[in-house]
Amino acid sequence: MKRNIYLLFFLLMIVLPGFSAEQQSVITGKVACMGQGVEGVMVTDGHSVCVTDSKGKYRLPVNEDARFIYISSPSGYKVPVANSVPQFFHSITEGEMPRSLDFSLEKTNDKHHGFVVWADPQVKSEKELEQMKEVVSDLSKTLESYPSIPFHALGGGDISGDNPGIYENLKTALSVSGIPFYQSMGNHDMSYNGRSNELASVVFEKHFGPAYYSFNRGEIHYVVLNDVFYIGRDYFYIGYLPEEQLAWLEKDLSLVKEGSTVVVALHIPTTLDDADLKTFNIKNISLSVSNKKALYNMLKPYQAHIVSGHMHENSNVIIASNIMEHNVSSVCGAWWQGPYAEDGTPRGYAVFEANGSKLKWYFKSAGKPASVQFRAYAPGANPEQPEYLTANVWNWDPEWKVYWYENGQRMGEMEAYRGGDPETNRAYADKEKLAYKWISSRPTNHMFRAKLNTSGASVRVEVVDRFGQVYQQEITNN
Repeated sequence: MKRNIYLLFFLLMIVLPGFSAEQQSVITGKVACMGQGVEGVMVTDGHSVCVTDSKGKYRLPVNEDARFIYISSPSGYKVPVANSVPQFFHSITEGEMPRSLDFSLEKTNDKHHGFVVWADPQVKSEKELEQMKEVVSDLSKTLESYPSIPFHALGGGDISGDNPGIYENLKTALSVSGIPFYQSMGNHDMSYNGRSNELASVVFEKHFGPAYYSFNRGEIHYVVLNDVFYIGRDYFYIGYLPEEQLAWLEKDLSLVKEGSTVVVALHIPTTLDDADLKTFNIKNISLSVSNKKALYNMLKPYQAHIVSGHMHENSNVIIASNIMEHNVSSVCGAWWQGPYAEDGTPRGYAVFEANGSKLKWYFKSAGKPASVQFRAYAPGANPEQPEYLTANVWNWDPEWKVYWYENGQRMGEMEAYRGGDPETNRAYADKEKLAYKWISSRPTNHMFRAKLNTSGASVRVEVVDRFGQVYQQEITNN
């Protein structure tokens, strides 16, 4: 009898600690709208995923390293917003795992919706924040032109310029737009001087939630990733997607129907151009994602658009027949020192409209009408190309057309070349006027030129985007 009691006691000593640990590593809860459970909602800790049952309830095993429990909000619903930050997450503290966490949703009609890509505001000071508010005001006016469809913003990273103390005021400034900002982490949002990459996102997460996550609107699945990998030395980083995120993304996308449109937002572009796609160059290790092909392989079953920032210039790259990357220029222009980014793209943001699974987009220059999509220069006005009519078409992609007319007659397509933008060259030539002396005009691939056939002819440049929208500018030709 005593032997059996001792044996039972021994078995309980083994089983109970495991049972306790299992209980502590599982969290339950409910996802509901107006008290009614919502079925099929993905719940995750950034490692494991599960979906809610017919009553909106879930049961999720939680990784010991998890810092959040969060949902991928489903189509037809939105989450509450606090000071511009969507509340799709609950933070968890080490050693204080709650037994249950619930999530609240609100219904919305989002099959037809829009989003803006708000990249690199990189605000360092209150003075720069005041300038950003002017761009927010412009955004608010843009949103007024879409009164019947819901919008959200995808932040392209570098929310601040290494100044997390400004985050709260910055979020308040963004909230004036009335839309939620789904932020991604940039290199200037990292916590430096930690011993590893795993701790680099702690301050960002305190203000904006998880560094990688997903949500749905209409027929579009949105994914936000953190591709800024801190190497544990000073302020250095590389463009890289850790296995933790890739493994989570596999699980996330397994719940998305093949053929769907997927939008991936991140800070560092996955690629810079065709050369970067084909061959790894160590010089680009902090400018594009080194293990980009792993992401592309996961996106093969979908129609995918990648939106990124980091470069402070505008660029569109066709990666594959089903994948396009939009590297969106900076909200701050050239770090709030002038009206243009270094490639001549005006200070601004990208606007996308989703109707079902189809996307349309354009770049919106702050303070200018949406019809301003390029800037043209008469012969003699561009010192780099004095004999040519030239134009900077900042949101160009291979499906755009750039024509020139003489005396009302179309003469043909202008020739693409790599060069600087004249106005930008002049704007940043005097370094004494710049707070950051390293700012300068940068050569770009979205410059175009044509040599006129008739001296003194009246000249017009016409640009046609991939959606058939036509933009024109008359040129004074002396």
